Amino acid sequence: MTRLRRCGHGPGTLSPGDRQAVTEFAAMLHARRNPAPWTGDGDIAVRIANRGLERGRPLPCWETDADLVALVLIHPDTEIPLTGTLSCARTRIHGAWATPYRLLTRALAGRDLPPGIDLST
Repeated sequence: MTRLRRCGHGPGTLSPGDRQAVTEFAAMLHARRNPAPWTGDGDIAVRIANRGLERGRPLPCWETDADLVALVLIHPDTEIPLTGTLSCARTRIHGAWATPYRLLTRALAGRDLPPGIDLST
């Protein structure tokens, strides 16, 4: 097991809360570097900006061999739709959605998506 040092001035070992935060962050970094390929089934991680990802849910009407995927962006926890239908280029698909990605979403941070979002390029 890798020993982690506490940032700041706290003496002693990591508290259970700190340990959980470190574990979640490490899982997010691993998932970001090693995305699971999207097989055309299930939710996807969509690149929104240079570093941000959002959870996208493909609509049943899209064709599996199409260059664009019809989807809606949804909240990572509540699954409430955040947008209407968008056309998303396959080049923007990071991979299959994984729970650790939720730390990278604007929705979880309480920030709005960019106005006039265009995922088609």
